Amino acid sequence: MRTAITAGVAIMLLVASHLQEAFAQGTVFTYQGRLGQNGVPFTGVAEIAPTLWSAVSGGSQIATNIPPTIFLTVTDGFFTTSLDFGSAPFAAGAARWLQLGVRTTIAPFSVLTPRQPLTATPYAITAASLAGDGANLSSLSASNLASGTVPLARLSGITSNQLDAATWQFLVALASGTSGATNAPRVVTNGMVLIPAGNFIMGDTSDGAGNNVPTNVYVSAFYMDTNLVSWTQWQGVYNYAINHGYSLYWGAAKALNHPVQTVNWFDAVKWCNARSQQAGLAPVYYADAAFKLVYTNGEAEVFANWDAKGYRLPTEAEWEKASRGGWSAQRFPWGNTISQTKANYSGSTNNFSYDLGPNGYNSTGLVGGQPYTSPIASFPANGYGLCDMAGNLRQWCWDWYAGGSFTTVTDPHGPAKGADRVLRGGAWDSGADNCRCATRYSFVPTGKYNNFGFRCVLPAFH
Repeated sequence: MRTAITAGVAIMLLVASHLQEAFAQGTVFTYQGRLGQNGVPFTGVAEIAPTLWSAVSGGSQIATNIPPTIFLTVTDGFFTTSLDFGSAPFAAGAARWLQLGVRTTIAPFSVLTPRQPLTATPYAITAASLAGDGANLSSLSASNLASGTVPLARLSGITSNQLDAATWQFLVALASGTSGATNAPRVVTNGMVLIPAGNFIMGDTSDGAGNNVPTNVYVSAFYMDTNLVSWTQWQGVYNYAINHGYSLYWGAAKALNHPVQTVNWFDAVKWCNARSQQAGLAPVYYADAAFKLVYTNGEAEVFANWDAKGYRLPTEAEWEKASRGGWSAQRFPWGNTISQTKANYSGSTNNFSYDLGPNGYNSTGLVGGQPYTSPIASFPANGYGLCDMAGNLRQWCWDWYAGGSFTTVTDPHGPAKGADRVLRGGAWDSGADNCRCATRYSFVPTGKYNNFGFRCVLPAFH
C-alpha cells in the first residue's frame, strides 16, 4: 500500500487557532486539521513542516515553526498540534498565511495548497505591557514585566504552584532586585520541557561503580528536548546547515520517527549551531576563544560561549539531573528497577537483581533489523516529561571525561581538556547496569556508532 503523500493527493484541512489564557499565553497557538489521501481519511504517523508566508501565493517566507518539523499521530484523518512562530512575524500586524509540507515516508515534503490565512487571534501577543507597581493583580506573566523590582508585598497573593517554575523564579528575582527584563524566562514549548533549578546528588556508587562518586551539585534551570533528536528533525536542520556553509556527516536512522544515530560529537555540536541559526538564536559553539568564528566545519577544538542563548548539548550534570526526573537516590529515571516496558535495552535478569527483563533485546526495536532502536516516545516519560533517558541510544554531552567526582559544584562544565567526551543513558544493546542515571561512558569525539545519539538543551532565561 502506497503511503507517500504527493502533490496530486487531495488534502482536506480544517483550521482553528487559539492562544493560551492571558496569564501564560506566550506565542503558541493550536492547529487542528484533517488529512486525506486519495479521498480516504489517513491514519498513521505523518510529519508536517509549517512555515509562515506574506501572501496566499508567491510572496515571501516570513518564519519557520519552532521546531521546524512535527510528528503527528493521525487517526481517521484528524490531528491536533501546537504551532509557534514567535512574536516577530506578527509585530507589525500584517496578514499572514500558513503553509504546510507533509510526508509519511522518508521522501521530500509535499506542499499543501492553498495556504491557510491566520485570523487576528495571534496578534494578541502584541498586547500592551503592564505598568505600575503591581497592586491588586491576581496573576502575572514575567515576560510582560518591565525592568526594575516588584515589592515583595505585591507577590503575597501569588504562590509558586500557580506559575511555571521559570516565571516564579523570575518574579522572586525581581522582588529581590537581582534580575531585570533582559533575564526574563523564555517561552519554549514545542518539543522541550523545563528542568527546574536546584541541587541534586550527582553520582551513585551503590552498585560498585567507581567513576561517579556522589557530589552535591547545583544546576540552573534549563529546557531539554523531550525526545532524542529524530531522523526527520536531523534532516531538517541538516539541509539548512549544508546550504549555509556547514559540513556535516549525513547520519543514519531506521525510520522518520526513530532517533538519528551514527553521528559523532563534532556532528552533534555543529548541528546544534545550525539549529540555533535556523531558529534565529545566537550559536553557542565557536572555533576561536574570542567567539568570532562560528563553528561550522572540521573536527578541531571547540569553544563554548556559555552566555549565548542558542541550542547546545547538555552538560553531564544537566543530563543527570534531567534523567532523574525529580527523584533522588534511584537507579533509573523512574525508580530502582528496570524492565522492557520502561526502556529499550538488552535484558539480563540473571546478572542484575534489579533487571526485571525479559532477557535479550527489546521487542520494540526488533522490527527492521539492527540497529534495534525504537521509535521516539515509545516508553513512558520520566517525572520531568523526558523520554528515552535510559536505553535506545547513548547520548553525547558537552564534557570532557574525567573519573571521580566534580570539583565545581555549581553548573559544572567538566574538565578544560581531555581525550574522550562523555556519553550518558545506555542504548538498545546496553545491559541494565549501563542504563542507570549515574552510569558514565566515554569515547573519542570522532566516534560515530549506531548506538550513539543526542538531544539539545536551551537556557531557561533570555
